[in-house]
Amino acid sequence: MNQELVKPSPTTAVRYRCTCCGARTLSSPASMELCPVCWWEDDGQEDDDASEVRLTVNGNLSLNDAREHFRLCGACHPRFIQYVRLPQDTEQ
Repeated sequence: MNQELVKPSPTTAVRYRCTCCGARTLSSPASMELCPVCWWEDDGQEDDDASEVRLTVNGNLSLNDAREHFRLCGACHPRFIQYVRLPQDTEQ
């Protein structure tokens, strides 16, 4: 079976997954970008320290807490529900 590498078109930027919701919304890892799908700000926190509360841009939320909130309500915290949106087809 011949598998070809799929390259993005020049008009399609490579997107990185949000560590909270998994949607491909970020232009680079640990970019301090706000994910429009879950409202988590990507401060570089990953699985190895997901239980830590860093008290930075994400306040009192650990990545684990944010993931649980996202699972339950669709945002990294219920107070952000009004700001989030569903992922677009290209972000899944």
